Formats: sequence, structure tokens, C-alpha cells
Amino acid sequence: MTFFPNLRFPGFENEWEVKKLGDVIKFKAGYAFKSVNMLSEKSNYQLLKMSNIYQNELRLDRNASYWENINDKIKEFLLQKGDSVLTLTGTVGKKDFGYSVMIDDDDKYLLNQRLVLLREKKGKSINGYINQILLSERFLFYFFAEAKGGTGNQTNVGIDDIKNIQLYFPIILEQQKVSSFFALIDTRIQTQKKIIEKLETLMKVSRINIFSQKLRFKDEQGYDFPDWKKLKLGKIGNFQTSSIDKLSKENENEVYLVNYMNVYRHEDINSSTIKSFQKVTAKEQQITSCNLKKGDILFTPSSETPDDIGHSVVISENLENAVFSYHLMRFRPKIEIDILYSHHFCNVPIVLNQLSKFATGSTRFTISVKSFSDVEISLPSLPEQKVIGRLLSLVENKIDTEKQILEKLELQKKFLLGNLFV
Repeated sequence: MTFFPNLRFPGFENEWEVKKLGDVIKFKAGYAFKSVNMLSEKSNYQLLKMSNIYQNELRLDRNASYWENINDKIKEFLLQKGDSVLTLTGTVGKKDFGYSVMIDDDDKYLLNQRLVLLREKKGKSINGYINQILLSERFLFYFFAEAKGGTGNQTNVGIDDIKNIQLYFPIILEQQKVSSFFALIDTRIQTQKKIIEKLETLMKVSRINIFSQKLRFKDEQGYDFPDWKKLKLGKIGNFQTSSIDKLSKENENEVYLVNYMNVYRHEDINSSTIKSFQKVTAKEQQITSCNLKKGDILFTPSSETPDDIGHSVVISENLENAVFSYHLMRFRPKIEIDILYSHHFCNVPIVLNQLSKFATGSTRFTISVKSFSDVEISLPSLPEQKVIGRLLSLVENKIDTEKQILEKLELQKKFLLGNLFV
């Protein structure tokens, strides 16, 4: 069987041939390194485990383990630059495996069990091309079709099953062209991720320095702003709980409901986005007491761990027919707080650490209205709030812009994979 892809590079007209992966690629299963001999401190070689290959990225900091010395037997599992590595084990009913990466260095990593090495057979394939077909929808469709139950809730794909998967292969010269092209795209995507990572680090460090007052600003005349005031949240605003659930009942009014996950994911909540939120019904008294106005801050008052409590979003404008669910808590300031500043002053360690300490529970932790009210903050003057808010907003907007660029790059790659490896 032969095939012509939807997209071609100029100068290539040959048909692509259908071949079994085992005919063009060398396979090698990982070695069962004994956990008792693994090292937690960095050493000569890092063991690549299932946890280190996640969502098609090399996550070397996840559950890192190392190996000191290798003999002739273990040397067989030493990875080389250009090798592709694929995860074989996952959770039943989930596609949390089948992830793959291409190795970027020689003699640095050792291949652990439940991973498989894929390496070119000379004259049959190109390593960079192998890496791309492992990301294709066609390969993943057949890969997951071979998944079989293992122990407990695990599922596995065997190496022999992968060897029998049939995919399309062009001549070597076109494989080289394809792999070089995707290498450029991958490099651009990685560069974009590093840009975002640096901006997120800048935001994190800036927040810490500003709200610990290590970094201070001056007014337009060059004078210092007034000292910050230590206040409890309960002194500058009121907390309100809700009794509104996700149900719809007769003889009640229809409203848009802001749920726990909307806040947990830090979604933008405004008059446009609220129209896509869940619709429920509520009584007039509930709508009055649980309405949402510009400047309100919604908090998540519960979580499975104490340090995950206190996610928040700021309501940027008055919202009609919108309320918050009983899984959330609303803080409404009694004093004027700059709207841009209010996005940040509760999302800093000095506040989040207090919330974590106030949390009570065993399997699920919660914070009461009283505990939220007792959280202490340091509040700058309104003019300094405006300076801080504008600065942090600029960084935040830049992060959002760069994430949109990354999303477009990843969509472009997905489109090209779909049209080259149908």
C-alpha cells in the first residue's frame, strides 16, 4: 500500500510506503534497575523513568533518580542523542501514557523499565522522523488500540504490538526534510515556553518583593509613598457565603452561576464571559445577597490540602443576573482598592500562608468567615496601589500574549502533523 500526504515539500513526488515499525526501527525495552541502588543525589547518570516523560516533555526534576557506575550489561541501556523514548504503562480508561521524547545528549541517561527505546535502522529511517510519527494521530490511535489490562488499574502496551503498527514512510531524503522542518518548529515552541517561564518567574519574584516591601516606589514628584498599614481583611471589607446550588427550580429566577472551578482556574469573569457560565435558579433574597459587583473578590474556601486554599479572582465590572455558588466566598471591600492591585494582594505567600494555617479538617480542609476576616495584610496608599497594579498588570498581560503565541505554534504543529502523517 502506498500513500501521498496532503502536504509535500517541493522536489518530492515519490509515494510514501506503508511499513511495520519493527521493519524500520530498532526496539529495546528498559532495564529493571533496583530501587534500593538508586541515588537521590545527582550522580553520573540519571535514570529515565515513567514520571520523567510526561506530556511529550522531558521532566528531569520529577522524582529524579541517579546511578553511579555502569558495567557492560547496563551500558546497553545508555541512551544516545537522537534516540526516541516511549512510555508503555498508564491508567485504565485514561490516555496518560504513550508520551514520547527525543533524547538531546549522549551517554547521560539510562533507560528504566516500562519505557522503550526506538532507534533508527541505518538506511531505513531517520531518528527525527521517528520522533514525529510517535506524535501523530495515526500512531496514537493504533497504540491505544493495543492497550491491555495489567495489575490493578494499570494498562500496558507491549513492544511486539508496537512493532506491528503500520505507518507511512517516505524515502530517507524526505524523512530528513520532514524531521529538520519539525525540529525548527520544536525549537521555536521550546523558546516560547522559556519566554513564558521567565516572565512567570519575574511575576512571582516581583510579587514577593513588592508585598514584602523590599521593593518600594516613589510618587510623581520623587517622594516616598506613605508607610503601608497593617490591617485585617475583616476591617476593610465583608465576607459573604452563599446557599445557591447548581439546581433549577420552578418559581425562581434564572441567573448565571460562578462555580468553584471558575475561580480555581482563575478565569476572567466579566459581562461577556459570564454568558457562557452555568445557568441555575435562585430566590430574590439569594440574588440580592450573593450578587457580584466591580471590586468583589471571590475565594475558594476549601480544598483537599491546606496549601491549596485561597484561589481568588476579582470581578472587574458590575454583573447583571450573576451570583456565586455555595462552594465560594465573596469579599466585598468597604474602602476603595485599586482594581488592578486587588488582583494580586491576596495571591502572595504572606497571605496564602495565613490561609493555610487557618484551615481545618481531615480529608477536606476549609476556612471559616471568621478566619478569612482575621487574615492580616499590609495595605499601601491608593496612589501606590495604582503604581503596583499597573506594573503587575503589564507583566500579566505580557504573559497572556506570549501564551497565545505558544498556543498558535502548537496548533500549527498539530495541523502539520495531521496533514503529513494521516
